[in-house]
Amino acid sequence: MLKKFSIMVMVFVLLIAVSVTAQDVTLSPPGEFPIVSEPVTLRVLMLGHPIVEDFQTNLFTEWYTNRTGIQVEFTVAPPSEEREILNLTLASGELPDVIVGFTIDPSMLAIYGAQGTFLPLNDLIEEQGYYIKEVFEGSPQVKPLITSPDGNIYGLPQVNECFHCFYSQKMWINQTWLDNLNLELPQTTEEFFNVLMAFKEQDANGNGDPNDEIPLAASPTGWNSNLDGFLMNPFVYNERGFNGSNEFLVLEDGVISSVVDTEEWREGLRYLKRLYDAGLFGEESFTQEPDQLRQMVEGGETPIVGAIPAGAQSVFANIGEPRWHDYVAVPPLEGPNGVRQTPYNPWGIVSGQCVISATTPYPEVAFRWCDGQYEREATMNALYGAEGEAWEWAEEGEIGLDGGPAIWRRLSTFGTLQNIHWGQRGPTYRPSYLRLGEVQRFDVAGLEVVLFAETNEKMKPYARAQENVIPPLAYTTDQATELAELRLALGDYVRQMEAEFILGRADLDSGWESYVATLNSLGLPRLVEINQEAYDALFGS
Repeated sequence: MLKKFSIMVMVFVLLIAVSVTAQDVTLSPPGEFPIVSEPVTLRVLMLGHPIVEDFQTNLFTEWYTNRTGIQVEFTVAPPSEEREILNLTLASGELPDVIVGFTIDPSMLAIYGAQGTFLPLNDLIEEQGYYIKEVFEGSPQVKPLITSPDGNIYGLPQVNECFHCFYSQKMWINQTWLDNLNLELPQTTEEFFNVLMAFKEQDANGNGDPNDEIPLAASPTGWNSNLDGFLMNPFVYNERGFNGSNEFLVLEDGVISSVVDTEEWREGLRYLKRLYDAGLFGEESFTQEPDQLRQMVEGGETPIVGAIPAGAQSVFANIGEPRWHDYVAVPPLEGPNGVRQTPYNPWGIVSGQCVISATTPYPEVAFRWCDGQYEREATMNALYGAEGEAWEWAEEGEIGLDGGPAIWRRLSTFGTLQNIHWGQRGPTYRPSYLRLGEVQRFDVAGLEVVLFAETNEKMKPYARAQENVIPPLAYTTDQATELAELRLALGDYVRQMEAEFILGRADLDSGWESYVATLNSLGLPRLVEINQEAYDALFGS
């Protein structure tokens, strides 16, 4: 796939080689559509999505092109190779006009912005911005969180003040199987182990075959569908799969420390090894992609998967088909030492969703194309599809998810393969009141209702106190450069050794000291130090 993508990069080079120098383009006043009076074409590198058939022919693409007057030529990158393809594109030195959907973290934005690769957007925001200014006004936490230490903004975010996403490390379990075996929802790690053993041994799906059940399945690349997220938190606070910037770290009373070298982390690995040794999940949970996990859940006449970690059922099941209804959230499990907690991230910012190349011949057009996606109707159409077909405005008296007045009603489902929206890629603006203003529905379109209720009842009571959650931090260019290298080396090694320890290829007793020594040699103490420096700079030492 990377070989194929290198050909795409060459295509970008050829396109750039024949591009004319930037011409004067007449723009409408900020906030007005269409944006241009004469056709302009932007070259966009878009991160693909497993539920989007074709971004080029997508109905939202067509709608937004007609609305703005701006044509788009997409190159779509496979989501499973997000990091590799982004790095390859940046290393090529020849960029498209806009990069969309890649979640470029603040440290990378700062590095490539300072190098002159990404366009600083401050002046464009001031002179051409309209809807992003509405975002800053409605959600004042956004602007400081997307501003690099040099004072520049190099990427526009997706703002999604999503209640259930604030507590998105979840475990979903098949309630029908629990009922079949007369079992209660597990509350502790030991109860969870016993429930999975019952799934394995007692024909939980009731089809007469006691050996076809898979008690637990995961995917390392889905939204919080990694094994070492939800199941590690009964032992030690862990944001793996939840917030990549903080995945090795914990904050306690203003002091940042590492978690992956602690005794509590080792005990969490012992628990996961115990599950593996008992045959409760397979080796594929370390390697399979989300679509393979989905096939495992949806394939066959009889359900065969008992429990799955994920941010929502839509990660592993088809919303619109019946099986997702079988899965309910497990509350945060209590560990052997009484630890019971769920990670909490209340900022609702997805960084770097729309980044403009400093070499684009049309910087104002590219910026306005990104800015226009924050407009309410554009956001709704990008996320759900066309008004009147996929969603509509609520009627007076209808009730929203939180019990307040409703704003809009969902008419379609999210999570199935389609070609009417962008699958939550790109810069959109969903403030909390809009998310919670969805009409309550309890039919097949009621995924948000389920997620709100499950999160409010089961996850929120165990949320970590916000003062002990590392906020998004701003790093200097030197710090950001060093952090990018440290996170890459440490992330690869931690993931490798997790699998080695859990699968029994390395010993958690005799091999632990060497593991910790390697973490130190790869710079784990320096990772902690940089983050502490950035935290102290923000809050004072």
